[in-house]
Amino acid sequence: MPDNSDDPSKNNHEPLAPEKFEPIKAADIPLAQGPIQAASTGPDSTNNTTNSENNGSEKPPQQWIYAAILLALACVVLLFIATVYQSDTADTAHPVAKDEPSSAAPQPPNLEESPFEKAQLAAARRSAQDILARVLAKQQTLEAGNIQQWANEAYQQALASANAGDQLYREREFKAAIEHFQTAESLLDELEAARQPHIAQLLSQGLVALNQGQVELAQQAFEQILLISPDQPQALQGKQRCASLPEVFAATERGQALQAAGNYASALGQYAQALSLDPLFEPAIAGQNNTQRLLLDEQFQTAINQGYQDLHSGALNTARQHFRQALAIKPQSAAAQTALIQVDNEIAQAAIARLLNSAQGDESKELWQTALDTYNKILGRDAAVTAATVGKIRSAARAQLNAKLENFIHRPLRLASPSVYREAQQSLRDAQQIAQAGPRLKQQIHALSQILLKAQQPQTVVLRSDKLTRVRIFKLGEFAP
Repeated sequence: MPDNSDDPSKNNHEPLAPEKFEPIKAADIPLAQGPIQAASTGPDSTNNTTNSENNGSEKPPQQWIYAAILLALACVVLLFIATVYQSDTADTAHPVAKDEPSSAAPQPPNLEESPFEKAQLAAARRSAQDILARVLAKQQTLEAGNIQQWANEAYQQALASANAGDQLYREREFKAAIEHFQTAESLLDELEAARQPHIAQLLSQGLVALNQGQVELAQQAFEQILLISPDQPQALQGKQRCASLPEVFAATERGQALQAAGNYASALGQYAQALSLDPLFEPAIAGQNNTQRLLLDEQFQTAINQGYQDLHSGALNTARQHFRQALAIKPQSAAAQTALIQVDNEIAQAAIARLLNSAQGDESKELWQTALDTYNKILGRDAAVTAATVGKIRSAARAQLNAKLENFIHRPLRLASPSVYREAQQSLRDAQQIAQAGPRLKQQIHALSQILLKAQQPQTVVLRSDKLTRVRIFKLGEFAP
C-alpha cells in the first residue's frame, strides 16, 4: 500500500506551505486502500471505509483542497451581495406598513437599519403617536358636544387631514404623517376655541327672540346650545321661560299701551303681572322702570306747582311741605332744592319781621329790657338785620338809663353822698334831653327832680325821748336819755 504521510488531512502535523510542494509524478503503481485506524469504530469510520472501497481511488493532493476552499468562499460572498441587492430593491418597490398585524403576505426580511436611522424612525413614530393621541382626545371631546350639529364642514376637514396622516403613518412616512396630524390638531383646536363664542352667539340670538316674543326661534337657539353643552344654565333657563312667553308678552303690550295713554298706575299693574310670570323679561322691566320714572316726574311737578302757589298766597308752612315732598321724590333736583331754600328764607324773614314788630311794640311800651332781648334773638338768627342792630343799640341805652332812674327814685338816701347826687343829676339831664319821651320817662323825670330838690333843703327833725333809748346822730354826737 502506498504511504499517505504527505496528506495533511491524515496526520496531526501542520500543513506545509504551497511553495514546498513538489510536483507528483505519475506512476503505474495501482492504488490500494489506505490503512484503517483502529480508533475509528463508529458509523462514520464504517461509512468512510465503505466509500474508500467503493471508490477505489486515491485522495486529492493538498493544493486542490485549498482551491476548493477559496471557491467556496467566493460563492458565499457572491450570494451575500445578491441578497443585499435584492432586499434594497424590495424596500424601494414596496414600503413597509404600520407596525400592526396585517393579513397581507409576509414580506421578505429587510436588512437591519443603522442605529441612527432606527433612532430617527422611532422618534418620528413616537411623535406621530403622541399627536395622534391628542387628536383622538380632542375628537372625542368635540363629538361629545355634537360638533356635527354646528360645525360639521370644518370638523370633516380636520378628520380628512387626520385620515391622510394615518395612511402616511402606515406607509412609514412619519414626517408627512406628523404634518397632517398637526394640521388636524390645529383645526380641532380652532373648533374647540370657537365653542364658547358660538354658544354666546346662540344665547344672544335666543334672548333677542325671547324679548321679541318669537317662541320658536328662541327655543331653537336654546336647544342648539343644549346640544353643545347640556348643562348650560342660561339655555336651560331660557327654554323654561319660553313656556310662559305668550302671556308675558301680552301683558307687556297692554302695559305699553296704558303707558302711552298716560295711565301710569294701570300700566304698572300690567308690567307687574308680566314680571310675576317672568322676572327676567327685559321689555317688561324696561317698561316698568320707564313708567315709574314718568309717574315720579308727574308727582314731582305737581308738588312743585302746588308749593309755589302756597308760597305766593303766604301759606309758607304748607308750601314748605310740598317742596319737601318734591325733594323726597327727586333728592338731586336743583329745582326742589332752590324752592325749599326760598320758602325757608321766606319763613325766616317772616319770623324776623314778627320779632321786629314785637321789639318795637316793647319799645313803645318803654319795656326796654324786653325789647333788647328780642333784638338779640333776631341778630342770633340773622346778624345782617340792620333794624335789629339799631334797635339793639337804642334799647340798650334806654334800658340802662331806666335802671339808673329807678335806682335813684327808689333809693333816695343814697343822694346824701355828693358823688351819687351828681350822678343822679347827670342821669336827670340825660333823660330830659330825650325827645318824644314816653309817659313812664316823664314820670321818672318828675319824680327824680323832686327827690333831688328835697335832698338839698334842710329838714327839721324832732326827736322825742322816751328816756329809755340812747340816740346817736352821725357827725353830731350822742344824746343823753
